[in-house]
Amino acid sequence: MNSSTPHHLPATHIDPALMLGEVALTVRNLGRLVDFYQQVIGLALLAREGKRAVLGTPDGHPLVTLYHDPQAPTPPANATGLYHLAIVFPTRPDLARWLRHVAALGLQLGQSDHRTHEAFYFSDPEGNGIEIYQDWPQAQWPFTDGRYTSFDSDAIDIQGLLGTLAASDAGWSGAPIGTRMGHVHLKMNNAAMTHAFYEGVLGFVIGADGMGVVFAGAGGYHHHVGNNAWQSRGGPPAPDGALGLRHYTIELSSPAELNAVLSRLTKAGSEVRETPAGQVTRDPSGNQVLLRSAPSTVESALAALS
Repeated sequence: MNSSTPHHLPATHIDPALMLGEVALTVRNLGRLVDFYQQVIGLALLAREGKRAVLGTPDGHPLVTLYHDPQAPTPPANATGLYHLAIVFPTRPDLARWLRHVAALGLQLGQSDHRTHEAFYFSDPEGNGIEIYQDWPQAQWPFTDGRYTSFDSDAIDIQGLLGTLAASDAGWSGAPIGTRMGHVHLKMNNAAMTHAFYEGVLGFVIGADGMGVVFAGAGGYHHHVGNNAWQSRGGPPAPDGALGLRHYTIELSSPAELNAVLSRLTKAGSEVRETPAGQVTRDPSGNQVLLRSAPSTVESALAALS
């Protein structure tokens, strides 16, 4: 993995205090998906209105929203879109409790210790990729000035992970407060254009570019937006209304930070659409990004599905 970048650093970095908000999906079976995200991941059902459902943390922060369309087309196999959404738990014992919980459910998992974070991988019943992880302390990341110095990974020490739990541990009771959308990983069709957009327009630092991936982060985080072209190099955007990703959400920390991003988008000739839920644009692969200047709420998440 080449962690150097072919472009100069952006003159202005995106808000280092940004967070990711909800990831919105179009699904064919709303009830089944609502049950899955509650039972398997432990998200709380925050709202369900007609074709729309919002799931998130117990204190009301949306993480996954679902839009029901039983006639939604299946995107082409080489289309861009979602590779996986990635939910991060606050502590390693939280991840251990979840692992015990899903082991009892018989869920089949992939896994990897990336040295920045240890992660488990699976898909929801309609094929949307999911990563559940916890971050290692930042001081031990293979990372310098926002860039990976190593992209090696190891198998997770499962016994060590489970060993973080006391014998008297009360066990899993759902995703804890502090759970958040750690990153999204997208399918891109052109690495050079993706790099130029996320660095030169949005203002992220590109932590890795090579071997078909472009990773973008802010504020020193290992990555907020991953992109790969492993299945989608040169592929088409998914048709509007297709199964899978509707949008992912970037929450900026202030109106001034949002306006700075919008100014760069305008100067770059990117189309920006104002909606009741926030400002909407697309990356070069057609993946839709919702930009807000405040944390997502149930009301804003519902509005984004309208």
